[in-house]
Order: sequence, then C-alpha cells, then structure tokens
Amino acid sequence: MKKFLVVNAGLAALMGSSMAEAGFSPYYAGAAIGASKNNGNEAQFCDECTGSQFTMHKKNTGGAKVHKVYAGANLNPVFGVEAEYANLGDTYAIDMYRPEFGIPGGRAEYAKARQKTRGIGISAKANRRITRKTSVYGKAGAFAWENKNSMDYTNLDGINERYKSTDRGVSPTVGLGVEHEVTDRISIRVGWDRTFDTGSSDRFLELDANKNVTDLHSVKTDTDMIYVGATFNF
Repeated sequence: MKKFLVVNAGLAALMGSSMAEAGFSPYYAGAAIGASKNNGNEAQFCDECTGSQFTMHKKNTGGAKVHKVYAGANLNPVFGVEAEYANLGDTYAIDMYRPEFGIPGGRAEYAKARQKTRGIGISAKANRRITRKTSVYGKAGAFAWENKNSMDYTNLDGINERYKSTDRGVSPTVGLGVEHEVTDRISIRVGWDRTFDTGSSDRFLELDANKNVTDLHSVKTDTDMIYVGATFNF
C-alpha cells in the first residue's frame, strides 16, 4: 500500500511538473466581475393580470453587475475541471402598473417583482493554446441555483404588502473564453457563460380565483454573463 501511494505521488508530481513546463499549472483559483442579461418577458409574470402595463427593469435587459469565484484543476494541457460560485444578480425583474377600470390617473395597483439567482457550478473544461501565452477555452456543466423571489405590492387603497419565496434547482451551463498569462503565476481571462432555465415555473405570480396572491415561483430564464477575471496558478 505504501509503495502504491509513493508511486502515485511521484506520478502526480511528474504530471504537474510536465504540465507546468508546457505552460499549464495543474491547479488555479480566481475571481471575476461582469454584467448579465436574460430573456425574461412580461408574459412570464401572471396569467390573470390582464389590463396591466409592464416595464422590464433595466437590470433584466442588461447591465446587472455580477461576480463569481472559481477554482479548477488541469488534468492535462487540454482537459480540466472547474468549480465556481456565481451571483447572477436579477434574473427576472419587472414593474407592474394596473389602473382601476383601466383609466390612468386614478387609483391603481403597483407591483415590483424581483428574482435573484446565485449558485454553485461544476464544468468540464477544454483548453487550446493559440500562442505561447494565450489560450482559448470552452466548458460545459451544471449549475445548482438558488432563487430568492420577492414582490412589493401596493393595492388600490395604497396598502403595501411584501411577498417572498425561495426555490432551488439544477440547470445546464456552457461557456467560452480567452485566457492570457501575464506571469508564470497570474493570468487574466475574458469569458461568456450561459445558464439555461434558471427557474422552476412558467409564471412568477400565482393567484387564486379571487385574484389574491397565493405564491411566488421563479421563472425559467436563460442568463448570459460577460466577465473579466484574474487567475492565480499554483
């Protein structure tokens, strides 16, 4: 058993040494900031909300500030695995205005709905070196997300209520990027990730027969993240 461990430790050391000489460190960790955009729409809010006017919040159509931290291992100069924690920000954000009897200027209902997503992902990663210090990569995997859903609602009498819910799920994710080595230990990357269907339902708001709120559900949206990151190679 001891011989087995010694042999495997030696092989691991040799593999790490050869990969470092080839320009790839076996292990790395980093952090990135960026912006997200998703394809949420008004029809996903509520089936019974006829006669309402909707405004997609600016964070929902682009510009939401997002971030992530990641760590990985290069199994060889071509293939590796990468894990991450990512905060995708608002993956659904909509404001509703519904005037009484459909007549603007009088009494009206208001709602501000938000769906915030964060989670942990793991992906298989493929690297291809295009110059001595620059490589491109692609990755595909799964993202285990948690959605915090909230809605601020003001009724016709001006009374405000706040609703909250949380749900979880797993969605596929893909990504592409370019990485450039600044030093032997530090590199920078620019990338794009897409996470599919970060939600559990087709509608955000669930009402009963009397149009009272019964529940909130996160809605299925595809979220794109463009980011810039710094990586430390061990």
